Amino acid sequence: MKTLLTLAAALALCTAPAMAQNAVVRDNPPGLFTSPRFTNVLEVPAGADLVFVSGLTAQGPDGVAPKDAQGQAQAVFRNLRIALAARGLTPADVIQVRGFLVDIQNTLPAYRQAAGDFFGATPPPASTVVGVAGLVRPDLLLEVELVAARPAAAK
Repeated sequence: MKTLLTLAAALALCTAPAMAQNAVVRDNPPGLFTSPRFTNVLEVPAGADLVFVSGLTAQGPDGVAPKDAQGQAQAVFRNLRIALAARGLTPADVIQVRGFLVDIQNTLPAYRQAAGDFFGATPPPASTVVGVAGLVRPDLLLEVELVAARPAAAK
């Protein structure tokens, strides 16, 4: 019986740190502005894979993009979902998002709506949104890139 208890204790000790390493730590430290749209600080455990998704625009496979901000924002986040899925990831795995918006005052509401739909009830990632003068094509209104983390246990 003593051997069984010792073995169980050793197993618990060995697996507990591994389980703890799989969780991304999200924090909004006191003294910082907080928002339901982003998390101020995220810590990724050792052993996790980082997946970087290049800035994607609203272009479909045919290169065509919707004309309006709302249509483009929805298309951008649809493209991001496809990119994540190609690596077996979901929006819940995203740890950082960066949005680049042309005419930010008019594009920001569409971006926020699409990002809200994309992330849903998942804890929000770290986030930066920047107004830019233009993108690679003059008809494109926003570009979004992100970083996701795959927990070590999911390999």
